[in-house]
Order: sequence, then C-alpha cells, then structure tokens
Amino acid sequence: MNTTTLKIAVAAMAWLAVAVHVRADKESLSDIQVTKYAPSIASFPGCTHIAFNGKTEIVTTGDRLFYRTDSESPFHESPIKGLADAHSVVFNPSDQLFYATDTGNHRLITFRDPANRDLRISATSLAGVKLNRPHDIVLDPSTHWLYSLNPDSSQVFRFKAAGEQADLLDLSQHLGYSRALTIARGRLYVIGSSVGSVVEVVDFDEQQYRIHNSFGKKKNAVAGSWQSTGLVLNDVDFFRGQWYATCYFCPTYAGGHDCDVNKFIRFRTWQDLKLGSWEDLSRLLPGKVVPYYLTPRQDALYIAVFNHESPGISDYVYQLTIVD
Repeated sequence: MNTTTLKIAVAAMAWLAVAVHVRADKESLSDIQVTKYAPSIASFPGCTHIAFNGKTEIVTTGDRLFYRTDSESPFHESPIKGLADAHSVVFNPSDQLFYATDTGNHRLITFRDPANRDLRISATSLAGVKLNRPHDIVLDPSTHWLYSLNPDSSQVFRFKAAGEQADLLDLSQHLGYSRALTIARGRLYVIGSSVGSVVEVVDFDEQQYRIHNSFGKKKNAVAGSWQSTGLVLNDVDFFRGQWYATCYFCPTYAGGHDCDVNKFIRFRTWQDLKLGSWEDLSRLLPGKVVPYYLTPRQDALYIAVFNHESPGISDYVYQLTIVD
C-alpha cells in the first residue's frame, strides 16, 4: 500500500469512527425525556435552584422565593422579603428549618415555613471567616452536616446547625471561582467553575481530597462557551448511574461562539470527564439559556434554567427522566 492510499484509508477509518460515535450519541439520548416541570404558566422571575422537602417545593429566584405544598398546585410567592440574589435552599431535619444562601446580602438565613414572613439571620460568618456571596448550601443526609461555600475564595464550610461551631476547607490553591457543592454516593464534591474541575472530598477532617479535571479547558473564566473557555461548571450531580453537569454558557460571555454546545452533559466516570468522553445533552433544553443547579430526587433530575440576558423570560425548572 503506498503512502497516499494509506492516508486515505486512515482518514476513512477516522471518519467512520466519528460517524459511529455520533450515531451512538443520538441513539443513547433516546433513553432520556426532558419536560418543563414548573411553572405551568408564564415564567419565574429568575431561577437557579429547586429544593424539595416532603411535598413542599421551593424555587430560588434571586430576590424572591416561590413555593407550593402540592405538585399539582401553582407556585406562590413567599412573603419572605429582603433577599438579594439568593441562590439555593436546603432543609435541615436536625432543627426543622430551611437554610438559604442570601447571596447578595452575604449571609445564610433560616425559616420554618416559606408561607410565613418570619426569618432569622443564621450566619454572616463561619469558622471565623466572613461570608462573601455564599452560593450553594447542601446537606449530607447520612451525617446531617451542612456545607456552604464562598465562591471567590473556594472556601468550604461545614457545620451542623445555626450558631454552632464550623470547620473550614480551603481549596483556593486548586480552584478559582466555584459555584456549587454536591453530596453524592456518600462524598462531598466541590464544583470548580472557572477551572472546570471537581474536587472530591475524601476526608474533610483530614483535609484529604482528589481533583478531577475536565477535557479541553482553554482558559479560566466565570462564564463563557465551549469553544472559547472549555467547561465552566455550574453544577455536577449524580443520577441513575451517571454524572450530569451544567455550564454557564450564554450569549453575553460566549465571545461570538455557540453558547449551546456542551452546556449540559453527562458522563459515567471521572476518567470520561478528563478525556472528553461525554454526551452533549444541550439540545434537550431551550437555546441561549443557562442550566444552573441540579436536584436529583427519586426517579427524576430537576434542572433550574436561568436566562442571563433577560431574567424572567424562560426561567423554568425542567424534569429529566430515564425511559426504561
């Protein structure tokens, strides 16, 4: 076989491999169904997270919370006032309180009932460190530890309840801007947004962790597009045997590139994330909006979608289910 023939053969095999991979992706997406979950009419005035506790559902929309106590009923605006760019909510069974990150006010707040206007300032500092735009808050159901973080400094806080002693894990040497935390399979994961990495905390007490980097990272950025920055992770969570990840890609930060490529992906292992062996699920969501925090619950994964350019237009929660 001469050199020219060999090059043609190699090129043909490469094209065939790509074609087979594309067909496999299209076939594999047939096991997923994504539908709009809420609200049924109009749009939330922003949307970053949905939390569940029993039949109560709470959606975080910046300066307001929306809630309902029946999945068949419409959402109502909570009478809780004074919030600024709040991002997420979690329920703590230890004290029967909801905890929310009141991000723009640099604090955590607690409340017992979203239908009641009463709230408490839970914390403005943890482990001797002032809170600075805390974004996410999560609960480990097996230990009842609560975790929150300062995104700019990648400082992760661990505490049991409001006013109790807190511990600190400083990941600033490894992560830049970090938006999210995840509890999955008995581990805490810290989502390094700007660097496109995930830190798996092996032992918080011993400050032991491992870092999972992503494929194709081009530069550190708080938002961007696949072509210009590589992954800019909003959240990563585990659902039905696979990891799902969202990215902060939108027209404002895309630099003229397509902001809908790899903004919502799934993969099976951390090695897949490192090698870029993931499925792009972006086409299952509307274009030019940001999929933000993920909430796995029973047989569905919920995706809060945020419209960066026009908050209040197309701000919905979507529901992803696996079709057996």
